[in-house]
Amino acid sequence: MLKKTEELLLYVAGFCIVGLGTVITLTVILRNLFNTGVPDVVTIVGELMMGGIFLPLAYVTRANQHIAIDFLFNLFGKRVKLFILLLGSLLVLAPMLLMVMASWGSFSHALASGSYFSGELELPEWPGRLFFFVGLAFFYLRLLIICFHDALAFIRADEKYLSKRTSSHDVAEEA
Repeated sequence: MLKKTEELLLYVAGFCIVGLGTVITLTVILRNLFNTGVPDVVTIVGELMMGGIFLPLAYVTRANQHIAIDFLFNLFGKRVKLFILLLGSLLVLAPMLLMVMASWGSFSHALASGSYFSGELELPEWPGRLFFFVGLAFFYLRLLIICFHDALAFIRADEKYLSKRTSSHDVAEEA
């Protein structure tokens, strides 16, 4: 179920990016042909970027496709590598939990207060805040799962897991 949700969020992020490109293209065309533009384009672009950036985080994390610089990592033995993976997983959990909690507070406040962006369209603030919260919440859930697997792999000295976790091929379908 989590994998399906992560894939759904990936598709929603894709639609946000397509929408972003559409709004920007439409604005450029309107400015050049009719000396006008899309009202509140900066706000719309900002809100769509929230979806395009944060919604796919869990999917990318599951696929282990973040940018990694591992030239020092490769110098260590397998047991040390497993420890480094576990330590990295543990270190990221606390600050990410704070970010999830802050994003929930921001979303719930924007929804409860009915706050909106000033501009011609008076767009509500909560959709972008919802994208931010949902993206971070599923990212955190995926991080918890990875941390659990990292701990098990370290305890068991699982070299197969190490190979799977540190390889550069797409493991999104396997996870």
